[in-house]
Amino acid sequence: MVREEYLRFLQTFNVDSTSINAKKIANIVLDNLEELTQLSTHQGQRIRRIIALAQPQWNEIRTDITIINSANSNDYQRIKQLKHMVVGPFRGFARAEEFNLDSQCVLIYGPNGTGKSSFCEALEYGLLGSVSEAETKRFRDQAEYLKNAHVNQFTPPHIIAKDANEDDVIVEPNASKYRFCFVEKNRIDNFSRIAAQAPSKQTELISTLFGLEAFTDYVRNFTTEIDERYIDIQGEKTKLLAQKRLELSSAEQIKINNIAELETITQEELALAQRYKNNFSFNLMVSEIIGTTDSLGAIHQLEKELQTPVPLKSNLTTSALDILINNIQVNINQLNSQQQELGSYSQQISFKQLYEAVIQIQPSNPESCPACHTPLNLVTINPYLHSQEELEKLQHLAKIQKRIQDTQQTIGQQLFSLSQIVNTCLHFLSTNNQLVAYQIPNGIQPTLSWWNSLLQYLADGYTPYQHIVAQVKHLENTDLLSSQAQATRNSTLEELNRLREFERQITILQTRRNTALKEISKAELLITNFNTQNAQLINEVTLEESILQRNQSILEGYTEFVTKINAYSRLLPSQLVADLGETVTTLYNAFNRYDASHEKLASVKLPLTQSQKLLISFQKDPTTFFDALHILSEGHIRCIGLAILLAKNIKENCPILIFDDPVNAIDDEHRAAIRETLFKDSFFEQTQIILAIHGEEFFNNTHQMLGKERAAISQSYIFSPHKPDNHIYVLSLQRPRNHVLVARELYSRGEYRDALMSSRRALENLCDKTWFHYGKHCDRNDGLISVSRRSPDQPWDLRNLAENLKSKIDKSQANIPKKTEIVSALTLLLGPNGTSPCWRYLNKGTHDEDNLPEFDQHIVGKIVSSLEQLDSALN
Repeated sequence: MVREEYLRFLQTFNVDSTSINAKKIANIVLDNLEELTQLSTHQGQRIRRIIALAQPQWNEIRTDITIINSANSNDYQRIKQLKHMVVGPFRGFARAEEFNLDSQCVLIYGPNGTGKSSFCEALEYGLLGSVSEAETKRFRDQAEYLKNAHVNQFTPPHIIAKDANEDDVIVEPNASKYRFCFVEKNRIDNFSRIAAQAPSKQTELISTLFGLEAFTDYVRNFTTEIDERYIDIQGEKTKLLAQKRLELSSAEQIKINNIAELETITQEELALAQRYKNNFSFNLMVSEIIGTTDSLGAIHQLEKELQTPVPLKSNLTTSALDILINNIQVNINQLNSQQQELGSYSQQISFKQLYEAVIQIQPSNPESCPACHTPLNLVTINPYLHSQEELEKLQHLAKIQKRIQDTQQTIGQQLFSLSQIVNTCLHFLSTNNQLVAYQIPNGIQPTLSWWNSLLQYLADGYTPYQHIVAQVKHLENTDLLSSQAQATRNSTLEELNRLREFERQITILQTRRNTALKEISKAELLITNFNTQNAQLINEVTLEESILQRNQSILEGYTEFVTKINAYSRLLPSQLVADLGETVTTLYNAFNRYDASHEKLASVKLPLTQSQKLLISFQKDPTTFFDALHILSEGHIRCIGLAILLAKNIKENCPILIFDDPVNAIDDEHRAAIRETLFKDSFFEQTQIILAIHGEEFFNNTHQMLGKERAAISQSYIFSPHKPDNHIYVLSLQRPRNHVLVARELYSRGEYRDALMSSRRALENLCDKTWFHYGKHCDRNDGLISVSRRSPDQPWDLRNLAENLKSKIDKSQANIPKKTEIVSALTLLLGPNGTSPCWRYLNKGTHDEDNLPEFDQHIVGKIVSSLEQLDSALN
């Protein structure tokens, strides 16, 4: 199964864009399939082996996908049914055994262990080319599994079939065409038990049913991820060089960063030059501001200009001098007026001075007169009080005196200011200055005499005052020139500060550029030394690249291959059950035809992906779906599984249906309905059915259901449990198991008593069939069949049942098929009025009694003929 499914997987490589590398891996797996099947993902067994197979001759591995297999051919033989098989030595067959399979129905009966599975495996090997059980049991060589253990030999089965033209052909194995011909009980068992498994296991529902576990398991053991644990894709030399290069990464990064820094600096230099002057380059700006070896820069020139000091200013002005002189003259005139006014009060001034003197004495001599020392209490007038009163009368004189003092103080201050002007003139104009004679030493207060001296003419014809005015005017003009020089100096200083800011930014950029250039130079030196020191390692890495390229191709091919085969495995179950839902529903209901209508299904949704569930809905509510594994019993789940397999057989138009032991695969409740589905319904009318059965009653009941005619042309074999020579003992069925056929054969031999016994059994079976026939075709107004029993554990009373059937069918208004033949046969057996020698014969032939008369040959013949007529009408 694994090889066949793998070959089908490879067919997908020819219809899509699969890479050459993936095809190489696929061919490696194909050529070593058996070996790889034994290896799993444990410790990377399988992936390590695939790599070991791929590496030595990777370039020589074929890249075309050529599948030499009948499964890949459209020109395969189209068989109608199997005709003959010779098997042995093979499994339980120690020697060659021939089977005549030339019948639409082949029944094999044998208790467990008699070799039925060996028979089915012979058909499987002959039709498919392999046996799935061998793969399940991990046989690398299927011949070891298939050889007979006692003779230690294996011979492939030889199968002859009939084609559509009825010509004999030798069957060639073709798994793709015949794999759905087989229904194995083990698969149905596993399918029914999967509901008890974990949800992750339930996703393998369809794979289990179609026997894909081996292939699924095979695919699962491909490691999905291939890495350094299994194949070198980096290279030891490459990793060593990379580790060394990592040490250089900082130098390389420094170089990269500083190259970027230089670009940034260049942009900043250009921006700075544009701020200095339009259309100026950075270097031209540097030359102009800082200068060169040949020329001084603007900064140096301005600094040189600023070295010349600005003359000091006297801060004297003629206007201020005029004001000061005018104020002095005004105040002197005012002082003269005040002194004249005070002079007119000279006598009063003397008394005022006297009174003030008395007042001043009072604190030292408060008790007596200061003049005569007479105690104050004895004097007529108190001198102190008198002086106080008189002073108050002379108060206006004090005010005049106060004004004179204030005026004198003001004049003194103004004269001091004028002396300072003189000192300033002497400071700035010290050479031959005639005002030196009028300089007031520090600490001396100028007087009015000094002022008057300034108004006296000198030898040059000018007064000192005129010299002061001339010199102040000269100094005022000089101050004006100084202010102009200071303004020019301030402008020069401002320009110098501006240029110094440019110089500072130039210095920063130059420093940054020099630093970046130094860092780049150091990094390049390290890199150059690295290449020299590691030249041999670099060459080895170059040589290693071809190996790494090969390994990379292997990795990519393996990854693609595993992805494709996993995808194929996941989609495979959905492809198998696609469009089967309706047929599965019909078959399931056929298997459960005797269940209540509300238990029958409306539809089945088969899981198309691993995440989906098997869903069903019932006819009473077709739109509501349930998880089949959750609500159905194990027996009904078995029916679902069998319905899926049979639906696939029908869809693939398989010419054969090989069923290995339906007794073990299906519970008792459903076996009768399944027999009817296989042999009475129209599903498999054109299909050759081969059943291997371990239940004798199932074997016998199948013969009864076939009817006399089909049973007569069927092939039946019995496998005996006795194996005296370790060989499967096969008996061709000497006597038919169909009761009507047995009755006819015994009658023809003259064994009338046994013929009647088989007739009685045949009638019991045919009455049941007649009852079903009536129930299927009668009208709803027809009467019900009523039968009696002698006790609850006894069967129906056969005569009562037969009479009831004859009466109800005869009276029915429905169009019951073969009604006349059925009533006629039953009338012959029962008699027209309930009395018939035929019925007495059926009773006497069944029971053992002594001294019975001989049975009339003609009556026995009528009974057998009537049963044959009834059997034909019902089948």
